[in-house]
Amino acid sequence: MRWIVVMAAATTALLLGGCASSHWQVESDVETFASTPVIDPGSRFRFERLPSQQQAEPAAEQDRIEALAQAALERVGLQRDDANAQLSILVGARSVTVVDPTAPYPFGHWPGYGWSGRAWAGRGMYYGSGTRGFWGGLPYAPPRTVREVAVLIRDTANGKPIYETHAASDGLTRSEPITLGAMFDAALQGFPTPPTGLRRVNIDVQMPP
Repeated sequence: MRWIVVMAAATTALLLGGCASSHWQVESDVETFASTPVIDPGSRFRFERLPSQQQAEPAAEQDRIEALAQAALERVGLQRDDANAQLSILVGARSVTVVDPTAPYPFGHWPGYGWSGRAWAGRGMYYGSGTRGFWGGLPYAPPRTVREVAVLIRDTANGKPIYETHAASDGLTRSEPITLGAMFDAALQGFPTPPTGLRRVNIDVQMPP
C-alpha cells in the first residue's frame, strides 16, 4: 500500500510539472518540391480556395488556416497583396485524433500501456512502427492527434504550380493554432530552395503568457 501511495505521488508531481510547462517542440515530417526559376524574395501573393474550402463549415475555418499560413509565409519573405499578386497560394490543414487500438487498456482507464508512433499522410503515404513503454512510471495510453498541412504555390501569370510542400505530425493534443502554425513554419523551412527528400523538421514553440 505504501508503494502505491509513493508511486501515485510521484506520478501526480510529474503530471503537474508537465501541465505547468509552456514550452514544447513540434516535430514534423516534411517533403517539398520546387521548380525553377526560384521564387524571388519579397514576391507578392494572394490566397486561392478550392470549392470545398469556399463552402466549408464553419465558414471562418479556412480564414483561420490562411492566417496561420500567412504568418509563416511572411516569415520567409513573401508579402500578401491581393490586388498585385505574383503568386497564388492554396493552403490546407486537417487534424484527426486517434487511439492505439492494440493498447491493453483503452484511453480513460488506468493503468494502460503507452504507445507512440509516426505517421506521414503526404505524398507517398507511409506509417511507421510504434514503440511501447512506461510513461511517468505508470502505464497509460492517451490519444494522439495526427495533423497535416499543405501549401501549393502557383505563378499567377500562367497558373503553373511552382512550389509544393507538405508537413505531417503526430503527438499528444496541444494548442491547435500554435501547433499548426509551427507546422507551416516547418513546411516552409528552406524556402525558396528547400532540401530534397523526406526530412524531419523540429520547431520550438511556447504558449503565450
